[in-house]
Formats: sequence, C-alpha cells, structure tokens
Amino acid sequence: MATTAKKATAKKAVTKKSAAKLEVANQGVDWRSLYLYAVSLITLLVCLFTVISLINRGLDLIVPDAGYVDPYAVQGDPKVDPEVIKQANIDQNRRSAIRGITSSLVTLLVTVPVYLYHWKMVRKISC
Repeated sequence: MATTAKKATAKKAVTKKSAAKLEVANQGVDWRSLYLYAVSLITLLVCLFTVISLINRGLDLIVPDAGYVDPYAVQGDPKVDPEVIKQANIDQNRRSAIRGITSSLVTLLVTVPVYLYHWKMVRKISC
C-alpha cells in the first residue's frame, strides 16, 4: 500500500513537470503579433509626424516668411529693389509650402491604409 502511494505521488510529480515544460514551450515569441504591432506603431508615428509637417506647411502657406533682405547689400546696385527680393522670397516660400503639403498628403495616403490594415489584423488576432 505504501508503494502504491509512492507511485501515485511520483506520477503527480511527473505530470506537474511535463505541464511546466509545456507552459515554458508555449511562452515563446509570437513573431506575427510582434510584426503587426511594430508596423502599426511605425506607421502611426509616420502619420503623426506627417500631420505635424502638414500643419507647419499650411502655416507657411498662409503666413509666409519674407526672409531677411540686407538693405546695405542692395544699395550699391540701383537695379535691384529690396521689395522685389522680399516678394521673390515670399513666393519661393509659398511654392516650397505647397510642395511640402503635397508630399505630406501623399505620405498620409500611403501610410493610413497600411496602418489600418495592420491594426485590423492585430484586433482580429487578439479577439
């Protein structure tokens, strides 16, 4: 009878050890989830910085920087008017702002669908 109790105890110990090994084996890295979360994070950050850039370029378009015109540098040449240089700087800043806005919008058009797709896959896995 004592040997039967020892055998039962030994079986329980073996079962606990195998269960512990099984749990350790299941605690590996889920590479798919890691990939989905990483891509979601990266695209979300790209979208965030693109929106910030879009706001800055919009402000540059609305209120362009006239730049610095050195009045002493243009006095020697009577053909160059400081107002013309100032207006040329404003026009150049507006063109640059429009190019920046276009670039930001294209970036958003690419990254938002990529983010939404990967985030949808993350939500599908977690449910």
